[in-house]
Amino acid sequence: MITEGGDEETRAENARLRARIEELERRLGAAAPSPDAQPSASGPRVPFEALFDLLPMPIFVYRADGLLAAVNQASCTWFKVPREHVVDKFNILQDPESVTQGFTGPFLRAVAGEVSTLPATPYEIPEDGAAGKSRRCWLEVTYLPLRDEAGARYVVSLTRDVTAHKEAEAQQRRSDALLEAIIDNAPLLIYARDTEGRYTVANRQLEAALGRPRGGVLGLRNHDLVPRETADRFDAQDREALVASAPMTLEDQMERPDGMRVYLTTKFALRDEDGKATGVCGISADITERVRAEQQSLMLQEQMFRVREETLQSIATPLLPIAAGVLVMPLVGTMTRERADRVIEVLLHGISAQQARIALLDVTGMPEAGAEVIDALVRAARSVRLLGAEIVITGIRPSVAQALVGAATDLGGIVTKGTLERGVAYALSRRSAGGASG
Repeated sequence: MITEGGDEETRAENARLRARIEELERRLGAAAPSPDAQPSASGPRVPFEALFDLLPMPIFVYRADGLLAAVNQASCTWFKVPREHVVDKFNILQDPESVTQGFTGPFLRAVAGEVSTLPATPYEIPEDGAAGKSRRCWLEVTYLPLRDEAGARYVVSLTRDVTAHKEAEAQQRRSDALLEAIIDNAPLLIYARDTEGRYTVANRQLEAALGRPRGGVLGLRNHDLVPRETADRFDAQDREALVASAPMTLEDQMERPDGMRVYLTTKFALRDEDGKATGVCGISADITERVRAEQQSLMLQEQMFRVREETLQSIATPLLPIAAGVLVMPLVGTMTRERADRVIEVLLHGISAQQARIALLDVTGMPEAGAEVIDALVRAARSVRLLGAEIVITGIRPSVAQALVGAATDLGGIVTKGTLERGVAYALSRRSAGGASG
């Protein structure tokens, strides 16, 4: 049971609590923002206008009617005009180049609330201060719808200049077309195969050589196009080229409808940017006609060599008829076994053909008398006697005479004279006397 004194203490405590609550409410009320006030940021405000001007991408802000409302510094640099020359002056919906090139369609879709992107499109920018001159560029533009605090509609244009990229693509296309024209019109077989042996490049000359229509080689392998033995040889060459440190050059053959053709081929490995082999390229020149010409030239040279040898042999062993039944063979230079055999052959043939009875061998032009010379003279004398003719040796030098004596050679039946004139006189006198004895 609460006493009266306790009630007073309770009422006093409640009064203190109410006072405390009222104090807290007053403090909270002073700190709380008014319903119409904007919430304050916990830190300093971000300078968005400065940020907008620092962005490196050209940014244009248009009103819904197409009039340019704001641009950043990158846009002015890109347009090459001061900000005041375009803001509130340029209207995308009234610009002939923008209308012609299709920039206005995506812009109007953005006005309607749709994010719209225009792919790379050419645009002519007039040169400031240069009448009639303009700068052609390629632009990729994204249009973004925007509303301000009052609900007014704007369009933000994010513009990317891709001129350098498009020009590089165009240059690459021109280079590719030029390379393709060179490969296709070169008088060579030009081709490439990947590491699996599939054709990735084949020019017209190769397709004609294989008897294939245009484009009928790509993706196929050698075994799909040529006989197995030839395909195996080509594949083996490719494997060797893949691991070779330098281009390979080889001479090869391939059967074609017009016959066997000979090719001079260079093969080398194709590699990616990491140096890994991705395939093999081959360049083959048809050298069939050149090989045939070389073969014909070689045959002609061999024929000329034989004629020359025969001519030289004839010169080296001349057989001259000086009177009926009398022949003279002057010998000049070094005597070899082969030449000795030729001398005897020519001498015997001439005696037999002309029915000669006396043959004169003049050795005045032979400076030395080695074993070959002695053997030749003796064999010649014996051979002539077998045909029933007489042999006369003229112009024997002292060295030759000493060699003949030193060799103890049987010279029976051989007449010797000091000079050719004496030998001729002897032969003519023998012929006048009734001929030589057999």
